[in-house]
Amino acid sequence: MADMIAGWWLAIAGLPIHTSPLPAAPEQPAVVAIAARQVPLRLPCYRLACSDAEWTPVASYQRIWSPRAPGVRARTVAPAVVKLPNRRLAPLNSPYAPRDRIRSGGNHVKWDTTYGLEAIRSPDTLLQVEFGTGLRIEPYTDYGTALPGPVARGRLLLSQELGRHASFTQQVQVEAGRENTFLRQTLAFDYEMFPQWTLRSDFELRHDTLGNGGRGRTDTESSVKVRYTF
Repeated sequence: MADMIAGWWLAIAGLPIHTSPLPAAPEQPAVVAIAARQVPLRLPCYRLACSDAEWTPVASYQRIWSPRAPGVRARTVAPAVVKLPNRRLAPLNSPYAPRDRIRSGGNHVKWDTTYGLEAIRSPDTLLQVEFGTGLRIEPYTDYGTALPGPVARGRLLLSQELGRHASFTQQVQVEAGRENTFLRQTLAFDYEMFPQWTLRSDFELRHDTLGNGGRGRTDTESSVKVRYTF
C-alpha cells in the first residue's frame, strides 16, 4: 500500500523527473515500475541485520498446473532434493577411559570388594594396582589364605613392551587373613621369533607363611614354551 501511494505521489508531483526508466525495470517508466512494485523504494542495506527487512516466504512446492474451474486445486510438485556429495566417514574414537574402577562380587570361594587404579597407562607401559577386603569361604582356593574368615587382598600388575617383538609381564598377588599370608608372584617374557611363532618363558613363586609347620614355605615353578597361532 505504501509503495502504491508513493508511486501515485511521484506521478503527480515528480512527473517531469521520474518519467525515465530505472535500471531495475528498463522497459517501463519509473512511475509505473514503482506502482507495480517492480522497483522498491527502500534503500539498500549492507549490514548483517536490517531493521526494515521483510519476511520472504520460501516456496516449498512449485506449481505446475493452474486450474480454471473454481474449487479445483492446483497441481504442485516438490522441489528437487539437492544431494550432497558423498563423503567418506572417518571412524570416531574417544581416547578417554576411566583409570579407576570398583568391583564387588563373589562366588563359593570368596566374596570381596576391590578398588583398582591404573597408575601408568601408555602404549608401552601399563601399571595396575588393586586392593580390597572380603570374606574367604574355601581355604587355599585361588591362592588364598588357609582359614575361612575376613581377608585383605592386593594385586600389582606391570606390563612392558620391549621393542616390537618382545614384552615383559610381572604380577604380584597377596592375601592376608587371620592366620597366614599367601603371596604369589609371576614373571613372564614373550618373544616373537617369527610370524605366528612366539617363545614364552615364565617363572612363578608361591609363599605361604603358615606352611612347613608355621615356619613358612616357598614353592617355585618355571617353564619355557613355544606357541603357534593358527
